[in-house]
Amino acid sequence: MKYSVSSLSLLLIIEFSSSLPFISIAPNSTLVLPCLPPSAPKLYENSISWAFTPLFPPSSSAIPLFPSSHLSHITSKDGSHLSILMFGERDEGTYTCVNAGWKDERQVKLRNSFSVRVFDASAFELLEVKLAKVGDDVQLPCTPPPATSLSPSHSGAARLAVWYRVMQNARKRLCLTGTEKEGERSTDASLRWASSTHLMGDWSILMSNITVEDSGVYQCEWVEDGNLESPLWSQKLELTVQYPPTEPPPMCLGYDTPWEQCDVESSRTSGRTILKESLAEFSFKIFSHLSQSQPSQNILFSPISISWVLTHMLLGARGQTQVDLEMALSLPHSFSCLHKEMKSLTEELKDSVEIASNIYHKPEFKLNQIFINQSQLFYGAVPVKLTNDSEQNVKLVNDWVAEKTNQKITGLMDSVPPSTLLMLINTVYFNGKWKTMFEKKPKHASFLTLSGDIISVPVLYSSKYKLAQRYSADVKAQVAVFPLSGRARLFILLPQSPSQEHLTQLENMLTDVNVRKMVRYMDKAPTEMTEVTLPKIQLDVKTDLMELLETLGLSDLFVSPNLCGLSLDDSDPPLSLSDAQHRAFLSLSEKGVEAGAATSLSFSRSFASFSALRPFVLLLWGDQVDGPLFLGRVAEP
Repeated sequence: MKYSVSSLSLLLIIEFSSSLPFISIAPNSTLVLPCLPPSAPKLYENSISWAFTPLFPPSSSAIPLFPSSHLSHITSKDGSHLSILMFGERDEGTYTCVNAGWKDERQVKLRNSFSVRVFDASAFELLEVKLAKVGDDVQLPCTPPPATSLSPSHSGAARLAVWYRVMQNARKRLCLTGTEKEGERSTDASLRWASSTHLMGDWSILMSNITVEDSGVYQCEWVEDGNLESPLWSQKLELTVQYPPTEPPPMCLGYDTPWEQCDVESSRTSGRTILKESLAEFSFKIFSHLSQSQPSQNILFSPISISWVLTHMLLGARGQTQVDLEMALSLPHSFSCLHKEMKSLTEELKDSVEIASNIYHKPEFKLNQIFINQSQLFYGAVPVKLTNDSEQNVKLVNDWVAEKTNQKITGLMDSVPPSTLLMLINTVYFNGKWKTMFEKKPKHASFLTLSGDIISVPVLYSSKYKLAQRYSADVKAQVAVFPLSGRARLFILLPQSPSQEHLTQLENMLTDVNVRKMVRYMDKAPTEMTEVTLPKIQLDVKTDLMELLETLGLSDLFVSPNLCGLSLDDSDPPLSLSDAQHRAFLSLSEKGVEAGAATSLSFSRSFASFSALRPFVLLLWGDQVDGPLFLGRVAEP
């Protein structure tokens, strides 16, 4: 019996083609060709080869390039790429790369080809560009060089210029008025020779009252003896006709309506709740920014003073500026009852907290009458005109602020620059008496600062103070509550240790949600006779609000805010915020807590004692607001 053995081998070839029919390259350039695209399948036990088929002569056979080549200017390190130096006409042709190997137990070849040509780098067209506006008269120049100037040739042949409009696939000859030949006269008076002396060599043309349809390419040719087929010289121009810029519509067009009227029923059911929640969230957003930017300094601010002046501005804000202010203040969009609720809250607080607002403006800056009326209605603010005397303006503003803060804040403004058109001012003044008094005998004690220094400070002391204190896990602090007159309370929050780490941990926990939980928790805390020691405090802190406002997403206030509800005049330059200052004062004395603010745009113990003789956080809490009236950090009394 005979046995036969046969073997069958199948080769799979996969070809890749360039997305372009051929590659054009400038002469004397370096060309690098990849063998395969990144998407090509990977082969194992593979080998790569390159071959070149010259363009000229066409009958040439392929020349091996890799792994071996006699062409020194063509190189390849491993076959994955081919480099050709000083590419010239000799290198024009087709380059083919073949990668042979195995894939999925099949023998395959991957083939890729490139057709490469050299382009003529000098083959370009020069066009003079002419820009014009609709309705203009425009001159298209045509002045042949001196070598072809209008002088009779030796053969007596005449030379002249012929104008064309170059269309997509053809040229249209232009007929102009003023030509020497009757057949070339144009019935279109908008197109004529620019000069009556064009026979002297200037063959420019003038187009009158042009339109957008006149845009395109125009060509002037210099011909001899009417031979249009063989011009002696040619010049092309591209004319672009644009509509003249239109005046933008007034910035405040459509923004002349007053703030939307509040629905009384909505205000009664949810308005106050929305305002309280927004004020609390806004308060701790500010504290978070200030505590992080000033990690070891005294901090004191009145969130209601800052929010009052921003909501006053919101009364005149429209468009995106309104949206940005609402987001910064943690308010829902178009909360129509906002200003009514602000007025109502101001009236409820008047027995304990005095809130006042005012408007100062240059006489030439015309306020919207609607804004004036609503400012007086909701914020009790009546516009006051500034003078041309900067010092007098400073005194005018500072005297008002000092009066409204019981002389606790003087010198809020250092200057009022002549460029100031408008100032919105708000003041808050609080004077609360201790419900349980401290001993009047003067005492001193040692206060440990964040840096580890021990300083002697005057203190408030009582050996028998009826106090509620607890450790609050919500804020990671020992919390004591001191009742005050006027439905207010002072919360002192002591971190677990005098370290910066524990102070920062406490401050990071101060969100509106956590603080509300802490307040509710302390409402249930029993009081007991406690030995209390508090440092006497007299804080006077000035805060530049410009960086804070930018952090809150209000950077547009510095550029070109939409304050069209405030003034309908399109000022140039537009109204923008140039300065924003806040100053807060707080005093802890035997009598109680006294605080003021002004804003301008422009761990538990086993014994009953409480000693705040190291850095702590204080919250002056208003029960009617259900939020902080003043908020701060005492790093050093």
